Amino acid sequence: MTNDIMAPGAELPEGLDQASLLGEIWQYFPENMFLIRVDGPDFVVETANPRMERLFQQDCTGKRLHDFLPWPVAEEVVARYRECLHRNAPLRYEEHAAFHDARGSECEGHWLTLLVPVHDAQGSITHLFGISQDVTELRLARARLERARLERYSHDLEAVVEERTQALNQANRELQEANQRLEILASCDPLTGVGNRRHFQARAESEMERARRHGSPLSLLMFDLDGFKRINDEAGHAAGDAILKRVTATAQATLRDADLLGRYGGDEFVILLPHTLLEDARRMGERLQARMQEQVGVSISLGAAGFLAADIHLDHLVHRADTELLEAKRARNEESYS
Repeated sequence: MTNDIMAPGAELPEGLDQASLLGEIWQYFPENMFLIRVDGPDFVVETANPRMERLFQQDCTGKRLHDFLPWPVAEEVVARYRECLHRNAPLRYEEHAAFHDARGSECEGHWLTLLVPVHDAQGSITHLFGISQDVTELRLARARLERARLERYSHDLEAVVEERTQALNQANRELQEANQRLEILASCDPLTGVGNRRHFQARAESEMERARRHGSPLSLLMFDLDGFKRINDEAGHAAGDAILKRVTATAQATLRDADLLGRYGGDEFVILLPHTLLEDARRMGERLQARMQEQVGVSISLGAAGFLAADIHLDHLVHRADTELLEAKRARNEESYS
């Protein structure tokens, strides 16, 4: 298995955990990184990396944007933040600002900014995570190039712009790679590589809205492993982890490309099946049970639920599927004792 953490399901190198990786990125990333708390109509700096603190020559933690930026500049930035909230999706834009830092020095520049909304367990946006890359030198180089063209000195400056453009493209690639790593860490279960509970909930709520809008069928399966605690107790947690990985791989090989698999917690998994009637979902569940027994050597208990117009939240489907799963497990236990 590859150790490249950009690949879904990959493992981090030995001795490196998520916290240390994020800490290194936060401390040494060469561009501004910040976390903004959504506080009603206001936006408050939750924290900022050292690069951003050097830009403003102060610790901005706990301050509103209007507390340390000129009012017109703060209003423009807040407008972008509100646009990101409204879209509920990452937003990339270029901004220009002029201000005085805490020492009174005049600062002016251009920044290429990426905003990413951060959701809580209920799907509400609580923060905005941002990375701002300073592209002032590129803008100045382009301005110099324009003047040089008028003065017939364009050749040398074009070379400078080309060099800066290549450097900017490289920086953009590094920025995108860092962002991909952060997205993987935030959305993937580190053991199995499938979406974690938060990621699954966000995707599932979106699919429910699509099904409601188009009147298309949608079903959910929930399953867990029978006797998984006994496997951990008798064979050890390493053996239990290996079983979970094999179960995940078997489920992914059985499901369709459009189906969404997520780890809900422990040995419990959920599957969302778009454009699928409940009876078809049950047949898929039967195939999963057969494959798990044949290829992994474990049995699973399973419950299913079909999307109803009255289902406002994912919890409604999960509750019905979980109730059916518990009934199936109870019936299996009664058979084993009869």
